[in-house]
Amino acid sequence: MSRSTVNPDIIRWGIERAGLQIDMLKNKFPKLELWLDGEKPPTYKQLKDLAQKIRLPIGYLFLEQIPDLELPVPFYRTYKTGQSQTPSPELIDTIFTMQRRQIWLREYQIENAQPKLPFVGSAKAQDDIAHIVASIRDTLGLAPNWAQQFKSWREALNHLIKSINEAGILVMVNGVVGNNTHRPLNPREFRGFVLVDDYAPLIFVNGADAKAAQMFTLAHELAHIWLGLDGVFDLEGLQPADDEDEILCNKVAAEFLVPEEDLLKRWEQIQKSDDAAIQLARIYKVSEIVLQRRLLDLKLISKNEFFAFYDEYKQRELQAASSAKGGDFYSNQLFRINPYFMRKIMEALDHGSIQYIEAFRLTNIYGNTFDKFAEKVMDTF
Repeated sequence: MSRSTVNPDIIRWGIERAGLQIDMLKNKFPKLELWLDGEKPPTYKQLKDLAQKIRLPIGYLFLEQIPDLELPVPFYRTYKTGQSQTPSPELIDTIFTMQRRQIWLREYQIENAQPKLPFVGSAKAQDDIAHIVASIRDTLGLAPNWAQQFKSWREALNHLIKSINEAGILVMVNGVVGNNTHRPLNPREFRGFVLVDDYAPLIFVNGADAKAAQMFTLAHELAHIWLGLDGVFDLEGLQPADDEDEILCNKVAAEFLVPEEDLLKRWEQIQKSDDAAIQLARIYKVSEIVLQRRLLDLKLISKNEFFAFYDEYKQRELQAASSAKGGDFYSNQLFRINPYFMRKIMEALDHGSIQYIEAFRLTNIYGNTFDKFAEKVMDTF
């Protein structure tokens, strides 16, 4: 039985990168500690099994030194302590998957003589916040009080996603890597990211995050598109990282969802009511957490009041998540694979400019499943 010479530090790095502990792998790999001590090298099959378990291409395990795997975009963290500074394999794989889709669409748009999107990078850091917000609303075809026409913030969220898609911005929402439910995305690590491009700007929202927070994440990401800034962010407590651009994006998001002037007028009338925040959240069609965050930003409530609510809110969301069902596969794909993107794929297939095997790889769905989803996209839109 041939054995492979590997650097034990590489094995240890691969395990840590996957967010696993050595004790968690001992049952499946009883000789793991011998490999790590360099006493007995693993066989190639054992390495292959380990690579699959820790979600790492096997070639990495044969490197002489630990590679420096960096994200291709900046990572804005609200707090720089209390969490791993190493991006998870799930985050890295998700970003690379989205980049492949973006690159394909960019090239397809250019080949078909589509114009650049003029709003990408159109805002500057010194611009007035109200001016940036007005530009976003105009581009998306939204009135200042656009959300108030809907019955709930969930309806408003779906309308916002639809409006962003129609403007040419790809919105992808997923809580797992691809369709692999065994690889969930951790909302404590990141709530979303933005990949800026003149032809195919892309917004990714971590679908494992609370629905109540996704509206704010989307608005924050829109600000990134207008400022032309790539980035991954965790937005812990809906707070930005200690960065001027991130702080500006948060201010734009807050004004977009809950305009300051209008809020101050309404607050003056109902602030003494026991359910003032609930009433305001219903008016603006945002979740309570977004409304409470806005009140804190405007110093209408204290930090203690906000974080007391935030802690209680997180408990409620955890309970709701534990009882939530996975939903219909094809309905989930409408969020995981942007319908606008899927229509472009289908268009390219019809014109013969893309092969089915490439379409399968770009969408991560194959064979009859791909055909059924294509039918659903056509029936839905």
